[in-house]
Amino acid sequence: MKTSMERKNLYGYIINSLMVVALGVVYLKQMNNTTDDSLWNWISLGLIVIILGMLTTVFFILRVQLKAKKKSEEELLKSQKLLHSIIENTTNAISVKKINGEYMLVNKKYQSIFEAYEKDLIGKTDHDILPEELADKYLDADLEAMKLGREIQVEEIIKQSDGEHTYLSVKFPLFDISNRVYAIGSISTDITERKMIMESQKEADTFFNISIDSLVIASNERFLKVNPSLSDLLGYTNEELLNTPFATYIFPEDIEMTKEAIKKLEGGVNLVSFKNRWICKDGSIKWLSWNATSDTATGTLYAVVRDITNDLLLQEENERRMNDLYENQQKLNMIIENISDGVLVANTDKQVILANEVANELFGIEDDSKISIDFSGHFKVLNPYEGKVFPVQNLPAELALEGKITNDIDVLLLNKETNTIRRVLLSGRPIIDNENNIAAVVVTIKDISRYKRLEAELERKDQESRRRIGFKSDESQSEKKE
Repeated sequence: MKTSMERKNLYGYIINSLMVVALGVVYLKQMNNTTDDSLWNWISLGLIVIILGMLTTVFFILRVQLKAKKKSEEELLKSQKLLHSIIENTTNAISVKKINGEYMLVNKKYQSIFEAYEKDLIGKTDHDILPEELADKYLDADLEAMKLGREIQVEEIIKQSDGEHTYLSVKFPLFDISNRVYAIGSISTDITERKMIMESQKEADTFFNISIDSLVIASNERFLKVNPSLSDLLGYTNEELLNTPFATYIFPEDIEMTKEAIKKLEGGVNLVSFKNRWICKDGSIKWLSWNATSDTATGTLYAVVRDITNDLLLQEENERRMNDLYENQQKLNMIIENISDGVLVANTDKQVILANEVANELFGIEDDSKISIDFSGHFKVLNPYEGKVFPVQNLPAELALEGKITNDIDVLLLNKETNTIRRVLLSGRPIIDNENNIAAVVVTIKDISRYKRLEAELERKDQESRRRIGFKSDESQSEKKE
């Protein structure tokens, strides 16, 4: 059984005390038996008492010191257990190596990285468990910390079962009581996920900054982050936009509706194509379209902004042109409907796209698309003087498609269903577009049947009148002379 230091101190004190008491008893007996040298005997007795007192004092001093040492050892053990518990349960990988590279201490996390038990690592070096190139790199970092005499930070990449992990390692020298380096400590933190997030953030920032569209992160009053596109768009510097409430730059008449839109955003309603006007640094006004959403938990607003000023101007111009075109179309329709001639408009595919009421009545068809521009579906086109079929290629529509203008071609239209004949004058001309191409043709039909009938009637009546007044024709006078 091992005897504690406290007991040894007690036993030594008792033994020494007994010896001193025994010595004192001897001196007392001598003093009683003799009267010689009584002074020296009393001096000896006094010394014995002093020694006994000193022994007692030393005993109690040693006892106090031993108690203090025991308490200190208990506190040290408690601290060691606490430190060991922290080392073993931390998520950081911790190791201590001798200056020759041998492992003195590794925690569970460090063991898990290399998939080894503590007994498999203690006493080994990095060259025993890692590829040479990687082990040399770790050794260089350890030597650097040792040479500088202070902590350093290095990134270390370790290949594990689930892939490569990046660790941020803090390496630091450990000093003995002589202030000499005897070991190198290392605390490594897995920053793989953090590094991925940082890379992702870097990519997001790159996308944010190079985006053609303006990107905005804001509170309900100020911009928190804007990309260069918005600065270029409005002409203000990044600092001006971030350090001033954005309402400063909104067109005064649009501020209230913008505030209402922000309230909707804060309530969780997304904005799509919200439009408002902004005052640029040069004093010009631009229309911006906002697609925005919000994080209701933080109140942060996120938006994509696009300049639609030119789009709106173009839209207004198109609307104006459409209105003008519609107005012109209405005027044209009114003119076409109120002229006495039939009018046909056909595209380059010879499809009639417009016919006025006179033309509809002539063809007996209300659906314009069913009218044939060359009349072949409805009439037989004849030469009025010879009675022969008029060549299709010489009709105004065909010639207009070739870019030629024709005026008053005299033809007979024989209705295939009723066998009635109309005498008409046909004219045609091409419609040229902005690129000088033929876009359509126009054919006008002037019905002169009535005029021809009136002409024949007048001729007939003239001949009758001449006979009644005895007017002799040139033919009769010639016969008389003969």
